Amino acid sequence: MHTQQKTPTPRFCHQLTVIMATIFIAGITATVIQYQKLPATIPVLQSFTSDHAQLGPKIAIFYLPFIALMLFLLLHYLEMKAAYPVIRKKKAPLSHKQRQNGIITFCLIKNSILLYFTYSLFNDLTVALGRDRILQQWHAYLFLFILCGIFSASIIRGILLEKKR
Repeated sequence: MHTQQKTPTPRFCHQLTVIMATIFIAGITATVIQYQKLPATIPVLQSFTSDHAQLGPKIAIFYLPFIALMLFLLLHYLEMKAAYPVIRKKKAPLSHKQRQNGIITFCLIKNSILLYFTYSLFNDLTVALGRDRILQQWHAYLFLFILCGIFSASIIRGILLEKKR
């Protein structure tokens, strides 16, 4: 029986992940450096209209980055698993291009989420320090539009690759 090889991750995915991880680490570092300057209670939940929905302890500034890190690690794990052939009952195994499509999809989603959460962290830090927010309502909608675009393009590409076989 013929065994399939692992599909390599495209180089741009490695480069994009390094860039996004560097930006994320810079955001965490800036937050740690500014942590002593934060007031005891900070806005922890904000609406898209810049209203402060709730105040909380200053340690809460790390909640969203922690969630972002967990999502990033989960999607990175799934990206690595997508590189290996899967034995599917009553169906042919996924082709190299189909697996690569999955790898690229996970790569783009994990890095988009990390970038948005880092941007949100900078916004939270700015608001907590008493300055105007940098995260505007249209930024969140743009992020959701980009994620929907990534999902849609990946699904369409996957369908086209399935038909091509």
